[in-house]
Amino acid sequence: MRTRSSGDRRRPGRPRMLRALLAFALTSSGLGLAAVAGPGATAAAALDNGQALTPPMGWNSWNIFGTQVDEQEIVQTIDFMSSSGLTAAGYDTVTIDDGWSLGHRSDQSTDLVKNSYGSMQLYDAAGNPVSGTDGSGLDPTSGHLVPHPTRFPDQSVNGQTVNGIAYLASYAHSRHMKLGLYGTDTYTTCQGHPGSLGHETTDADDFVSWGVDFVKYDDCPYGPPISGPDGYDYGTQGEGKELTRSMYARVQTFQKALDAASSAQGRPRVTLSVSAQPVHTGIPYLEDPNDPARTDPVILAAGTPEHDAPGYTPTGVWCGRVANLCRIGGDRDSELDGVLYNGQLQTALQYGPNAAPGGWNDMDMMFAGWIYPYAIYGVNDSCPCHKPFTDTESRTEMSVLSMTAAPLISGADFRSAADSQVSRDGYTWTTGVSSASLGIYENADVIALDQDPLGKAATLVGSPPSSSTAPVVLKRQLANGDTAVLLLNQDPNSTATVSTSLADLGLTGSGYSAKELWTGATQDLTGTLSASVPAHGVALYRLTPQAATVPASVVGDGVYHGISAGGTDGKVLEVSGTCSASDGAVTDINTWWPAHTSEHWRFSPNPDGTVRITDDCDTVTQTHGTLSAPASSGGSAYVLNQYAAGNPYQEWRVRQDTASGRLTITNVATGLVLGSPGTTAGSAVTTDGGNTASPGQRWTLMD
Repeated sequence: MRTRSSGDRRRPGRPRMLRALLAFALTSSGLGLAAVAGPGATAAAALDNGQALTPPMGWNSWNIFGTQVDEQEIVQTIDFMSSSGLTAAGYDTVTIDDGWSLGHRSDQSTDLVKNSYGSMQLYDAAGNPVSGTDGSGLDPTSGHLVPHPTRFPDQSVNGQTVNGIAYLASYAHSRHMKLGLYGTDTYTTCQGHPGSLGHETTDADDFVSWGVDFVKYDDCPYGPPISGPDGYDYGTQGEGKELTRSMYARVQTFQKALDAASSAQGRPRVTLSVSAQPVHTGIPYLEDPNDPARTDPVILAAGTPEHDAPGYTPTGVWCGRVANLCRIGGDRDSELDGVLYNGQLQTALQYGPNAAPGGWNDMDMMFAGWIYPYAIYGVNDSCPCHKPFTDTESRTEMSVLSMTAAPLISGADFRSAADSQVSRDGYTWTTGVSSASLGIYENADVIALDQDPLGKAATLVGSPPSSSTAPVVLKRQLANGDTAVLLLNQDPNSTATVSTSLADLGLTGSGYSAKELWTGATQDLTGTLSASVPAHGVALYRLTPQAATVPASVVGDGVYHGISAGGTDGKVLEVSGTCSASDGAVTDINTWWPAHTSEHWRFSPNPDGTVRITDDCDTVTQTHGTLSAPASSGGSAYVLNQYAAGNPYQEWRVRQDTASGRLTITNVATGLVLGSPGTTAGSAVTTDGGNTASPGQRWTLMD
């Protein structure tokens, strides 16, 4: 829901005070999270209309253009998305938000008559103005919604003249894209244009005939404050049918009208997105006794607090029953806290079980790459609600949305640098996304996570964070058996080490390949997953179960073995310089000579399950040296004559693939894997992050 402005273009981003008041309204009216998530709460079944089988991806005009968006800006956006790789990456829907229509319908010549509360004036049967606070009142408007003729002029398509919306739908379709359009379930839109309440069939028929593929459906019931017969102050709740029909019912009516129009016209069904989290609670005594929300089993199971009407509780309870996307929080601005745990992440986790193919929890438009169009942050503007996201914050936002299976719909300026140039107050800048931001949006691994066909949203690992800056760990089950893990640092000022373990994640496999989706780095994971995460940053992993492994058969057999690094034509691990090497000598690979004791190794178990690996040298300088690991990735492994029990740099975990018999040797201190990056004799043996594509990290017994 958005506040209504005067006639000027509204600056995007809800003021802090208004957002705080709305949050207070939710709590004080009994709509707090605890009030609606009763023990009988039931997961809402997704709307089964064949749409939005994965979370929709695309762009919305509001954050950049407000109510003054026009045809040229939409064409520029479609062109840029098509040519920049965004469309190919999956961002295929361009949505025109509030303000696209005239202020009146086609059967009127002047804009809607408003009362002193900014709501549409209703009348009785005799034509007298009424307040509508008792649920009565007639809507005097009729006819069709009319695209603004200056900003969305008629155009020719295939030799026929069509209105500006139908033209843009055709233009988007020619680029293999979709067009979305804004409407509301109330008498007026949030910016005072005609809404669809009472005109659902007409508007749905028009939208479908124009080629609209996606509808963003808002809820803005303005009106006078209302007191009940018992003296209870309900505040502003709307007027007329806004009071007698629940938000649930009004959305459902429009959704059914869209399906009916698609069927009658032989066109594809339309995806419906409810973009409002109801601030209003409804008025029980005014709601129609036959309202469908009163008998919906999911709403009944969740329960309705006192002084609320069924079908007004947070959309996370019921929205998936009547729409494909459901806003679960208020409008966000360009501050990362909006998607952190004390923002919308907590709510997304609460209603995570409702996310499924066909119905998704929407966390509002993305701000990755967004730049305020009315001033330059840090130059002539200082409001934190207008600052652009850093690349780190952009990755964090997209990671949280992808883990929660949320729609990826951007509010950034998806146009070229030339088209997005702004000159204002003596300054010139571009609001277009940078190449770095495009790279974030187009990360194929993260998109695949968001679009995973299983459609199962993330859950919290461990207890809720103890403060707004405490770290958060999330996990998400994926369709192919993989598990996504997010390590989130909520601290805006300091780097933090964020950790979890296979046990905490409930994973019982013996080992996993862990790929960090932003850097592409991989590692073998057998216990703890840990990362140093920058302020307001994330580490995002996809864990793939490795082939079944068991403790290696060589551990504890008392025999010295030669072990060959994969991909090296049989070259084996040796003490560089052979047994005459000095204490602390590094290791390398060399030709296998069974008689060379510098190429033989014994694997002895330690009481804690780790393994000590020693060479077979017995000379003045090398006396059964212990294989030891460097502290950092890429350093050479070495041997020390002196063994310090419990020193993790001298302890290893040795696993054996049950199918191939190959060994994986991982250092306890660093979690890095022993391997040979090179293939020629004399190549250093190092420890590096586990990489399933690196043959040099798989060792084969020579005897």
